[in-house]
Amino acid sequence: MKQTRRRFLKATGATGVAGVLGSGSALAQNQSITYYNAGSLEFDPGTAENISRFEDETGITVNVNEVPWQNLKTSLITQWRNESSEVDAFNGPTWWLSDFVSAQYVAPLQLGDDHMSKFPESLRNLVTFDGQVYMAPQIGKWGTFLYDQQYLSEQGIESPPSNWQETIDMAAQLSNDQKSGFAFTWGNKDVFTFKQFLYQAGGQLFNDNDEPVFAGDAGQSVFTDFILPLREQNAIPDGLQSMGEGGVGDSFVGGNLAMVESWTPLGPRALSEGWSSDRLGVARPPQGPASNTTFQDTNGVSVSAFSQNKDAARQFARFMSTTQSCKTDMLVEGNPAPVPSVYDDTEIREKYPSDWLDAQRYNLENARSETYLAQPRVDEILSNQTTQAFLGEKEPQAALQSAQEQVQALYERIGVLG
Repeated sequence: MKQTRRRFLKATGATGVAGVLGSGSALAQNQSITYYNAGSLEFDPGTAENISRFEDETGITVNVNEVPWQNLKTSLITQWRNESSEVDAFNGPTWWLSDFVSAQYVAPLQLGDDHMSKFPESLRNLVTFDGQVYMAPQIGKWGTFLYDQQYLSEQGIESPPSNWQETIDMAAQLSNDQKSGFAFTWGNKDVFTFKQFLYQAGGQLFNDNDEPVFAGDAGQSVFTDFILPLREQNAIPDGLQSMGEGGVGDSFVGGNLAMVESWTPLGPRALSEGWSSDRLGVARPPQGPASNTTFQDTNGVSVSAFSQNKDAARQFARFMSTTQSCKTDMLVEGNPAPVPSVYDDTEIREKYPSDWLDAQRYNLENARSETYLAQPRVDEILSNQTTQAFLGEKEPQAALQSAQEQVQALYERIGVLG
């Protein structure tokens, strides 16, 4: 954790914003834990199987509270503000961590290099603060470039685009009245879309001093060199649908899109809904001015600081992030593993196309992300401004500069920046 974040952590503790840590007993008081899962296990069969394996191997009972994803963070914070020990462990995304660690809501997992070294360094950095690991990576989700190889071949195109300009030109060529050449399937997460292309342009949201820097040349390049040319060529769907997971995912599987920058589960979904491995084309993200990296969006298991069963909860977090558990989740559910070695496993190689696996491993090892404080408010500011720029309703430079000034003011107000 950076020095400024250590100061902020100390300040929030002193003013009582965060609750006091739990008792921290090293011994679990009983052999059961309460685990908050994002949604029903009916739709998380990989998680369900791993929980069953954990119970069989350890004798610890896992009582699962199935909380709708949209309510999970609020439910957890409500519990913690009342210093409730109801929840022992939960799964969530890495971008929650900075605020949770600063508020002293989560406990260190006591996971050493023997466990964490199997994950890429960029992912380890996301879950580590002041040398302590606060989340055990469980499920990988990042951008993957998918395309309808059959359709591209029919149009005389044998290879996917390798960079932004080729994507623009190819998407324009592949578009017609029935089909769009390119779309984003980032589930209305316009901030995630912006981050991915920002990293490809060589930028970042914050510098090492926690100062927002995304309004610079790299941020503007996202729009002037990629998004706006795509829109001017009528090569992406109109409006925010271009960032809607449901509509765009359905359209791709239904054959109405030529190429997509997608969530990772869309590939297995297409294969399960009738696409042949010869039709599903997979490639690395097209290279921007700096790189073809993708955005890291990994979910993991954390332990509540107020848990009275920390020892058992930490054991659960470790188990759910073992190589075997990550492999099981991928075999059962299709969620890409956050452990690179899983992609070389014989069973995995037998189940999934090799080009899809190779692209996923590359994306995992080259993914980028950032954790930052006041994430909901920062993302709200970014969303309000970048959406207007995505739609061509506001000049990108003005939108990004406005967002950066608002984030700067926010960080000065809450004490992150002096």
